[in-house]
Amino acid sequence: MLDLINKNDKIIVATSGGPDSMYLLNELINEQKEKSLSLIVAHVNHMTRKECDEEEEFVKEFCSKNNIICEVYKIDKYSKGHFTEEEAREIRIEFFKSLILKYHYDYVVTAHHADDLIETILMKIIRGSTLDSIVGIKSIQKINGVVFKRPLLEISKEEILEKLKNKNISYKIDYTNYEENHLRNRIRKNIVPVLKEENENVLEKFLKFSKELEEVIKYLNEELDLIDKKICNDGFICLNEFNNLSVFLKKEYLKRKLKLIYGKDVIKLNSKTYERMISYLKNSKKRNVLELPNSYLIEVNKDKFRIIKRKIIDNFKLECRDNLELKEGILVKKNNYSEKSNYEIHLSLKDVSLPLYITNRKDGMKMEVKNLNGIKKVKDIMIDEHVLPSKKDEIPIMVDSDGKVLWILGIKKSKYDLDKYEKCDIIYKYERKEL
Repeated sequence: MLDLINKNDKIIVATSGGPDSMYLLNELINEQKEKSLSLIVAHVNHMTRKECDEEEEFVKEFCSKNNIICEVYKIDKYSKGHFTEEEAREIRIEFFKSLILKYHYDYVVTAHHADDLIETILMKIIRGSTLDSIVGIKSIQKINGVVFKRPLLEISKEEILEKLKNKNISYKIDYTNYEENHLRNRIRKNIVPVLKEENENVLEKFLKFSKELEEVIKYLNEELDLIDKKICNDGFICLNEFNNLSVFLKKEYLKRKLKLIYGKDVIKLNSKTYERMISYLKNSKKRNVLELPNSYLIEVNKDKFRIIKRKIIDNFKLECRDNLELKEGILVKKNNYSEKSNYEIHLSLKDVSLPLYITNRKDGMKMEVKNLNGIKKVKDIMIDEHVLPSKKDEIPIMVDSDGKVLWILGIKKSKYDLDKYEKCDIIYKYERKEL
């Protein structure tokens, strides 16, 4: 049963005072001498019921009688003003982590058993989880730097209760575990008993399923590692190589990437989101973006793409002067014509209205492009000049006081730019900063 426990292990035992954790703690105490185990009990008082304090005292008294250090953490405040399982879980993990660091212990053991496994798998299937999360509960798992071991996963709840009774081991009951206002409790009360009636070995079947799925996930992750090395470079993913993957591998690859980016918020992405991304990447234009939840976007740049956070750009409008410091360069007023490039503009006072300003792109902005004999949207000019979509709102643009677009700095000039042989009154040069 306790095959996961090795000699000389230093163990933090997560103990609620309920039947499962008290059974595990007693079993560890029984093996403590033989395996030279070091044990510390960690108890979290969630402060949600009047019985919580009684359970805390029960665990502390038990530890005192057995000469075991007992560390207690009281959750006296929740960020949302009320208990949530997700926040309580995070708090417990941080508490366990602090004890691992304080005592230099090896890992945490929890009393999850076979019934917990089947409940977790069913709950995740019902809610619609990713393939790797449906595995359920792993016997060994690292979470936020803390190693967790679950040595009771092959034991049923009935076996635990029977052994507690035979050994006359005391425990506390949390009656909220039987209230049907939570999905897990409804599964425990209404579904699992029916499955056990259908097949007395159903727990073993679910355990086998979980282990086999875990092997599949391990293999899949190894494949995704190889794919990532092949198609991803410096944050950009090769579009053609990605599109050559099967639909399944495309989806799993994107799930992995977005899980790293979104963290907990990845649950906001459903199957339709991934289907939309795959379809977009298969049929995307050479220069375009796809909006994702939480202000992320997929940005296609010719034959590659990346997933980035959309920058919130504050609108700016700066009056031109002799030297104007900009984000990526300096606008310098010059006395003489020095070059014909898109980094220098030459204007006549009769063509513009002073003062001149440097601003960022606005929707609908248009410019009469030099040598084009026509008007073109600034957005389309940037697309033609291969400006990354994520950068298009940062590019400085010169306008006059009437809002007429004169120059997209470093990219394209308007018809108002004069040639060397023409008389000009205003010359500005854009000097890019060295990156």
